[in-house]
Amino acid sequence: MHSGIMIRCPITSKTHENSKSRFCGNNWKRYSPYHNIKSEIVGLPIMSSLSIINEPMTTLGISTNTRLVGTAIITNGELATYGIRLHKSPWSLSKATGIITSLEPCVRQYSITRVILSIPPSHYQTNEFKALTDGIKAFFEAKNIDVVCEPSHMLQVYCSDHGRKTKKKIMRCLCEKFPELRICYEREMRNKNKYYIKLFEAVGMAALHNL
Repeated sequence: MHSGIMIRCPITSKTHENSKSRFCGNNWKRYSPYHNIKSEIVGLPIMSSLSIINEPMTTLGISTNTRLVGTAIITNGELATYGIRLHKSPWSLSKATGIITSLEPCVRQYSITRVILSIPPSHYQTNEFKALTDGIKAFFEAKNIDVVCEPSHMLQVYCSDHGRKTKKKIMRCLCEKFPELRICYEREMRNKNKYYIKLFEAVGMAALHNL
């Protein structure tokens, strides 16, 4: 493997080397979402300290369907880390369990105080999606972490113009708030199969509730 940027997998904690160009932050992994690599995670971990008396407000935003799961963690208005994960296998109970348990590092590594789950319009909500989101809510509620479900159109609040508030505009506006997302936006504009929108939705939801 060629020398390059080392990144840490959020599930296995193993490091992997990226010989390609540098992307968002210091831990960005170049990714072809519909091939072999399964996940990306960006951002530097927050160092915990027992000396901190008042815990910061730490919000986890999640935007998912039955294949893609975008996550973002914001602490006191700062984007701590964000990632996107592709689950390519056909839908099954074990797949749902795998998606839910993949969120465990968010709880283990960060003191999550609240989860914001992005919910698409009803005509996009399949039975599989509903089963998955019910499982996600139960997972966090069992850990005494509040879960708030927000309709995805709430992200339009980031657009200040009076025109049609498209996903592209929302992504561009989030880049203004979090400049480190710009490379993700540029890659999404080049993608034939859209991929990063779930990541942006997760960031937007976390930011919306971390004021």
